[in-house]
Amino acid sequence: MTLGDRIGHARERVGLSQIELARRIGLSKNAMNSIEAGDADPRASRIVAIAQVLGVSTDALLLDKPATANREHQAPTQRPRRRTAAPVA
Repeated sequence: MTLGDRIGHARERVGLSQIELARRIGLSKNAMNSIEAGDADPRASRIVAIAQVLGVSTDALLLDKPATANREHQAPTQRPRRRTAAPVA
């Protein structure tokens, strides 16, 4: 599966048209079509923007990883830290 295929599948999964995805990331419909068709490779900043709009990781688009959130890429859950410093007098 190509990058364009993965973008197209993720786009369809969230219910966006090519035109709407292109508009949200600042591309023309023709440029978006070229990316999905495999005729053009988007620059890194566009891949990041596409992933954000589609709610997937860049790994999901670039490496054919599962499109769901990957725990290794999420910030660890932390409890709020207790203040231990003495009050200033």
